Amino acid sequence: MNKTAIVSEKLKIAQWAQSLCTLSDERWFQAFYEGSWGTADVIAHFIVWDRFMMEQRIAYLLRDELLPQHPIDVQTMNQQASQYARSGISKGDLIETFLSIRQALVSQIEAVPDEKFPLPLPGKPSLTLAAYLESMIQHDLKHQEQIDQFLQMSKD
Repeated sequence: MNKTAIVSEKLKIAQWAQSLCTLSDERWFQAFYEGSWGTADVIAHFIVWDRFMMEQRIAYLLRDELLPQHPIDVQTMNQQASQYARSGISKGDLIETFLSIRQALVSQIEAVPDEKFPLPLPGKPSLTLAAYLESMIQHDLKHQEQIDQFLQMSKD
């Protein structure tokens, strides 16, 4: 996948997220199943991971520096996302925050020279930038499908 396709896919998720503004607050926070997240949690999760990519991945690539090697506490990051989604922030504000962060991420991706996309990430010889970003798109799409399926099932 080239830079143009990656940017396009990242923006499609943002466009889709805008459609969630019409959800009732009940459905916005409703868990997909017992003990799981709801739509609000997923949107906050996107925010947390977009910020991570901007601050801990792409910013380093733009400066031609090695990526940080500290461990990533995925569980804590995800818990913080859920707490943020349920902190009292409105649905509209959460979606707007996501759209703003996603646009900033896309701008950063666009700033990366095209020739870096097929190259291995610094310090990660088996992973190219394009493959990393594609994996993050697949992650986005997995959550989009999860939400879409939930909303379709809860219509019935």
